[in-house]
Amino acid sequence: MSRHAVHEDGFTILELLLAMAIALGLAATLLDVAHGARGIFQAQPERADMLQRLRVAIDALTKDLLMAGAGMQPFDMAPVMPYRIGARDSDVDLGVSYRPDAVSVRYVPAGASVVASHTYHLRRDSVTGTFQLMHYDGESTDLPVVDHVVALQFEYFGDASPPLDPAILQDGPWLPDDTDPAAFDADLLQIRRVRVLVRVQAALPSMRGPAGPLFLHGGTSTAAERFLPDLEMRFDVALRNMEPGT
Repeated sequence: MSRHAVHEDGFTILELLLAMAIALGLAATLLDVAHGARGIFQAQPERADMLQRLRVAIDALTKDLLMAGAGMQPFDMAPVMPYRIGARDSDVDLGVSYRPDAVSVRYVPAGASVVASHTYHLRRDSVTGTFQLMHYDGESTDLPVVDHVVALQFEYFGDASPPLDPAILQDGPWLPDDTDPAAFDADLLQIRRVRVLVRVQAALPSMRGPAGPLFLHGGTSTAAERFLPDLEMRFDVALRNMEPGT
């Protein structure tokens, strides 16, 4: 029997280093893709929550604005007032007769005999990071409707298309007269339509980037795939009970 020597070539160090570099590059790419997908996956539930918060805010505001003036005698009181009214922290007591981020609505609910009051206003606390759409019933209950609402604004329209000048809504003449504690500007009776702006933000700072056009309040995220820009909605509500002849 004869024995044949077999020569086997191995890998050079250069080839091993090149192979390792390619493998590491592929691994880094896969990890980067996985990290991006993970960020997108985490962002989707928060986006759904933001949309739900926006829907709840719009529904609450629309429901009461549509009822403004229902069941009330004409000129008894203004169905819509651009400020907070009630037994607690009333803007009237402070001499405030216009706020762009608050509205009070009055009407007589079906089956009731007394006027109900509903005030919506924005609560801001930058120290604790608390931003809420609040609802006040004019008596003792002042509770949040929706969390993470960072902007709330109201504009008022008469029969014409331009919005009413805020100045005319707070300069009188006053009804029933200027000595009445509940007096209101007579020009409030011109209001036929209310334009509402609501803006909500992501609850998690890790889903918000630097403060700017996309984020009213900045967060800690530096990765674009984890950005969840604020959602903003502007809508009009026609006050059906304040049309002439109703």
